[in-house]
Amino acid sequence: MNDLNSKRPIGLSAPCAEIEETCCHAKTYQWSDLRPCHLIIPLDSGYGRTTLVEYMATVYKEYGVLDFTSSLDDYIEITFDGTLPQLRAAFGLICSAAEYANAYENIISMDISALATHAGETQYTEFLNGCRQICKHALVVFFVHSFPSRQEEQLLDKLSQTIDSVKRLTVAPYTNEELCALTMKRLTDYGIVIDNASTFYHALLDLIPTLGIATMKEVSAVSSALASFADFSKQIPVISPSCLPSLHAQWQKEPERRPHR
Repeated sequence: MNDLNSKRPIGLSAPCAEIEETCCHAKTYQWSDLRPCHLIIPLDSGYGRTTLVEYMATVYKEYGVLDFTSSLDDYIEITFDGTLPQLRAAFGLICSAAEYANAYENIISMDISALATHAGETQYTEFLNGCRQICKHALVVFFVHSFPSRQEEQLLDKLSQTIDSVKRLTVAPYTNEELCALTMKRLTDYGIVIDNASTFYHALLDLIPTLGIATMKEVSAVSSALASFADFSKQIPVISPSCLPSLHAQWQKEPERRPHR
């Protein structure tokens, strides 16, 4: 399982550990009718939902936890807005994604928070009934807010009574060290070389609380701002720790650069 560590996202340790534990039992899923648990994950939008689902799809495919033969889409992401037409359209999308089987059998990410305020309405009932059928075939990850409301908790209780084998996980907030590492990784993903990386890391780490970075959206925003300070006059762009005071000043002057939470 050492190769899992190289693919593991920064942060999100509890969900990643659950995914990796499932990979340890891949043979069980390959040789039986058993399937991994569906997951309930309290994690706000912008805090790494897509990253987590991408990791799950990548390693489940590599280890054979799921066979991924029902569709060209390894995973589908759906954010329900609470309306009945959109719910029906989303369930229609899931059905149409089953290109090579009678039902979609891969991974579905569902943000169900908006549905929680519609208890007693048609879409609420149709959602639960639809999930009962979908979860017989696909593996579903249900996302709610990091601190679920009372209505969300009630929906989660109903969901747990409706579908078999669902597990709720806890997610710790990103640490400053993780946010710093994520920002530096984003810079290297842009193809920028970080000069004196150790000094850059510690200087950026000191800035994280002042910059007010807490989410992946904010990591993306500050990474983009940092990229503008790189030296692009060379064949390979380089960024140095000396740009960080300028970033700090710009971030304070231009609050519109910061994404809304």
